[in-house]
Amino acid sequence: MALYHRLGKIPHKRHTQFEKPNGSGLYYEQLFGTIGFDGMSSLMYHTHRPTMVRDVLHETDLTPKIALERN
Repeated sequence: MALYHRLGKIPHKRHTQFEKPNGSGLYYEQLFGTIGFDGMSSLMYHTHRPTMVRDVLHETDLTPKIALERN
């Protein structure tokens, strides 16, 4: 069963053109989920384009050091 939570106005159908109320263009749609297109996700509409990763300058090791012996 789908869970819906709405903040503000949303279009009647998903993945369609959604115009701004003052007629100055369209909202930008973003589908956000942590497992790609599987699992729970959020469909968000933005007044400006969502940010985009252009370059990864360096990597950071996020391995938990405290749990290595139990892993």
